[in-house]
Amino acid sequence: MSPSEKPGENPKIDGRRLRGSATRAAAIKAAAELFASQGYSATGINSIAKAAGANAASIYHAFGSKEGLLAAVVDHASNEFFEQLDVLTGQPTPAQALRRLADSFESNPLFIRLLLILILERGDEDPALLQTAVDVRERGRAVIAEAMTNHLPDLPEARRGQILDDLSRLLMVLMDGAFIARQVDADAAVFRRIFDLMAAAMRGMVSELSPEEGTA
Repeated sequence: MSPSEKPGENPKIDGRRLRGSATRAAAIKAAAELFASQGYSATGINSIAKAAGANAASIYHAFGSKEGLLAAVVDHASNEFFEQLDVLTGQPTPAQALRRLADSFESNPLFIRLLLILILERGDEDPALLQTAVDVRERGRAVIAEAMTNHLPDLPEARRGQILDDLSRLLMVLMDGAFIARQVDADAAVFRRIFDLMAAAMRGMVSELSPEEGTA
């Protein structure tokens, strides 16, 4: 037994576990890139296996099915993306929070592109695609609403929940458009300016939805 081995430890089993983890990580990375570039339906397991340097059987063993691989891809990518959004609550103003959000979009476009492709590609025969996207977007709205809760402490208590819900929905719609614009014709400076305009729109919306005491 080598000095690094522990009593009762089987190095062959550990080696297989390490290889399995490496295969899983490589498959998730390859699948995310292929799904985002050519679509979910058009991407086969064999293509993913080739890109990952693995074989199809090992991917089926790790994920059970192509749908299982998709779930793992979205889970991994969304966790990675939402970890970046933790900084939103720590920004001193809503405008600065939205600028950090723009930075997150710039640094991790693959996840947003993947999500939009899943939404656009979904069909009646594959409702799981749409549900996957819906679940992630609801998580995103919750993150945005929580951040805005910290940035907008003076909202009227009676309408606080509704205002935050409306605000998070508006920001999600605006971010969808901003991301598409970035892929088509907006440079980095214009993209960041769009998020500044979102902050201005948010301030106007909050003012409109939060009438002063005694007004309708």
